[in-house]
Order: sequence, then structure tokens, then C-alpha cells
Amino acid sequence: MTTYAVTGATGGLGAAAVAALRTKGVPASDIVAVVRDAAKAESLAADGVVVRVAPYEDPDALAAALTGVDRLLLVSSPTIGQRTAQHTNVISAAAAAGVAVIAYTSLVNAPDSPLGLADEHRETEALLADFGGDHILLRNGWYWENFLANVEPASANGALLGAAGTGRVAGAARAELGEA
Repeated sequence: MTTYAVTGATGGLGAAAVAALRTKGVPASDIVAVVRDAAKAESLAADGVVVRVAPYEDPDALAAALTGVDRLLLVSSPTIGQRTAQHTNVISAAAAAGVAVIAYTSLVNAPDSPLGLADEHRETEALLADFGGDHILLRNGWYWENFLANVEPASANGALLGAAGTGRVAGAARAELGEA
């Protein structure tokens, strides 16, 4: 039996990953939803998913949450400027708990990306290289759902505006990335 943990399990990508595990036949009792707010995870708990509260800022809670976990999906923190410290806590707790594999949601072309967000992803990737277990880098592109906030202005203006250089975007639905 393999125990899977998903951080950010009540967010868009984390919830999609938990749903994908369930669709693939993983028993709910073999899934650990690592969340900040247990109230937001009530539906997961009702489905039989193990819910453990462990904010990225709490090393002790993370150590407890990752006990008995074999494989971890580390969904990148949404807190820009604090990600490296938060991810360090998760990776350290995973190492101490004996997690064998960490999959991390990084950034497309993280090693060479000029985006300001890339530094924290590069730093996390370096931490994973020293983790001691296996790691997988999921260099997710733009979530198509991110465009929803721009639908009304784009309709009114006749153009979808953004800072994508040549206008090319490597996007995917969160559900598809969760399944991956």
C-alpha cells in the first residue's frame, strides 16, 4: 500500500490532484490532504481522505502531517516572497518522515526563466536536488482558469491583454495538471 500526500489539497490544483488519485482507484484512506484550514477540507474528510492541518510555516505540524507518507505532491505556495522558506519546511519534514518521492509544481523553464517568480522555484528545485529521495519537477504552465478574470474586460475591449511576449502561452486546465 502506498500513501500519497497532497499539500494545498483544498486549492484548485491540490483538489484536482486528490480527485485524480480517487478516479485512478487510490483508496481515500491512502490519501493525506495537507491543508491550512480543516473546515475547507470537510468534504475530503467525509469522503474518507485523511486530513492533516499543517501550514507551510509550521515545521512541527508538517513533520506530523507527513508521517507515514510515501509520495508527496508539493503544490507550490501561493505566498510570493516566502516560498523558499515554506518549501524548505515541507522538504525538511518530508526527508525526516522518510518520504520516498516528492513531486513539485515548479515553473515552466525554471532554470532559465526571466520571471521574478522563477527565483523561488529555482531555489526549491535546488533543495529538492539535495533532498535525498527521488523528486519530480512538474513545470506547470499557465492555468487556463487564470484567464477567467479577464473574460469580461476582453469581451468589452475585443482583446485579451497580457505580458506573454509573442503572445504564446503554455496553458492547461488545473484538472489536467492534477491528473498528471
